[in-house]
Amino acid sequence: MEIDTENKTVISPNGYNSPTGKIISKVKELINSGALKPGDRLPAERKLAEELGFGRTHIRDAFHKLEFYGIIKTMPQSGSIINGLDITTLDGLISDVLNLQDYDFFSLVETRIVLEVNTIRLSAERRTKQDIYKLEQAYDNFVRNFDTPDQVSHDFAFHRTIAETCHNPVFKALLMIIIPDILVIYQRDNICAPNPAVIHEHLRMLECIKSKDGEQAAQIMKQHLRDVFEFAKSRLHKGN
Repeated sequence: MEIDTENKTVISPNGYNSPTGKIISKVKELINSGALKPGDRLPAERKLAEELGFGRTHIRDAFHKLEFYGIIKTMPQSGSIINGLDITTLDGLISDVLNLQDYDFFSLVETRIVLEVNTIRLSAERRTKQDIYKLEQAYDNFVRNFDTPDQVSHDFAFHRTIAETCHNPVFKALLMIIIPDILVIYQRDNICAPNPAVIHEHLRMLECIKSKDGEQAAQIMKQHLRDVFEFAKSRLHKGN
């Protein structure tokens, strides 16, 4: 993975006062007022950006975070809708998202590596035919969007699918806690420059999962994340 070392990796606040936090707070307000109910579709990114006065990147970041935490879900051809949870549950979930403390980039990346090395090993051991289909779809979506602004999102979607196919909901839940914050930092600071080698690395992971070679899959994942780990470590040392 090629790292853009010219960019900073300092995390901006992810609570109520950040742009993402303000957008999430607005969604919370709309739910509490009854303007949005479970099953309702959220306004389009462009419309919400105009109404709230934020760029579409911030709107997209907020939507990603809400989706990772299961508060909204994206439906093909239908946009993003509020998940079918009761109002009290939705309100509690959004409050938890807003109140999450900020973590330094190195801690996030280090934790991600520990989780992902184990999730891909378990995925290779436990995957089903349906899981293979999901992984192939996620891989194809990543390849199709490699040269687009959504490249990073689809990269993470592939990794999230690996977590889903390991059939350990705790591993998946832990990744869902940290990946949204990593995603925001990646997109904001353009940390990872597009590198065609990543496509090959994803394909090798997929092939190992298909062949149920968990140890080889884990080794590829370690290698895949090595550069971003070293970069995060170098930023940590510079900050000390």
